[in-house]
Amino acid sequence: MKKLRSKLGIVVCLCLVQIGLMAKETIAIVNFDVIGSNYKEAQYLSMVTSEIRKLDTLVVVDKYTVAELTQSKVSAENKCFGVKCLSEIGLGLEVDYVLSGSAELTGEKLSIHLRLIDPKTAKVVDSDYSEYLHDGEYIWKFMEMSVKGLFSKKIRIDDKAVFDFDIAKNAELEGPRIKPYNLSGPRFGGSYVTGVNKEVLTSSEAGGFGKEAFMTVIGYQYEKSYLYTGAVQAVMQINFSLTGLDQQMAIPAASFLNGFRSSKYGIEVGFGPIFRFKKAALGAMVDGEWVLKSDASSFEGKFVRRLDDRGKYLLQAGWVWAVGKSFKAGNMNIPVNLYAIPDNNGWLFGLSMGYALHK
Repeated sequence: MKKLRSKLGIVVCLCLVQIGLMAKETIAIVNFDVIGSNYKEAQYLSMVTSEIRKLDTLVVVDKYTVAELTQSKVSAENKCFGVKCLSEIGLGLEVDYVLSGSAELTGEKLSIHLRLIDPKTAKVVDSDYSEYLHDGEYIWKFMEMSVKGLFSKKIRIDDKAVFDFDIAKNAELEGPRIKPYNLSGPRFGGSYVTGVNKEVLTSSEAGGFGKEAFMTVIGYQYEKSYLYTGAVQAVMQINFSLTGLDQQMAIPAASFLNGFRSSKYGIEVGFGPIFRFKKAALGAMVDGEWVLKSDASSFEGKFVRRLDDRGKYLLQAGWVWAVGKSFKAGNMNIPVNLYAIPDNNGWLFGLSMGYALHK
């Protein structure tokens, strides 16, 4: 009984799939006129076929069936680009739509024109003409945008800012080579403490840590772009790090930065809060010496909290200022940043670098 139910379930599923396929309209991609481009007609046909299939709204007739009928109706000397000829092929294939396209490269401008034809009425029902700042590396992206434009699908603003010829030119970018950076990835570097914090950190006396003022830093940065105009990219950056592992310490920290980056030059500035754990204690300077509150019962002045190895771990809030630049090596970005954390007892300065794939 269970086997029978399973078989019936499979049959029902197959029937539903078949009904869904039957409900979809069909389309035949007949030809592509290519002028000046290094890519051949077959490659453009393959790209537009793939992008239409991704939309999953039409059933695309396979290219071999289309080629077989086209060769039988059109001689090798003639080209079938007219609406009448394309409609006849569409009627022969019994499809709902026929698509024909052209790509023309003039200098650094690639123009792609797609036409959607109804073979029953022999009329162009829709078309899309787009111009791109050409780079062969992103030819698939150009075709994706043209197909989405033809079928009224949403195109990402970031893609338009980078690849659309007029927008990219107005933003004075270098074309498709300049894309929104995403520098999420590991970070490593070092930090240097100054002022009173340095004295306490390097001191071997009571309350001191007996460490060096310079410490290594290792961590990870995650970032998300929330604004991209073409020339400038705004990002939210979250950094997690551990400081002092080279000196048998592990000081955790988390920072949340708002950054602005030049998409063309990779230069960026950032700022935001940082939260760190540090060992601190209440005390005061008495006769030129640091004395803990517990040891200064007769002191009537103001006690302050500062770095002290005898204290307790506390979560300290601070502020970070950072500047940097990203260097590109192939598909990899190498971000290098300088940062500073103000503190009443001594600023902290640091250098950070890492790597991230430029996707």
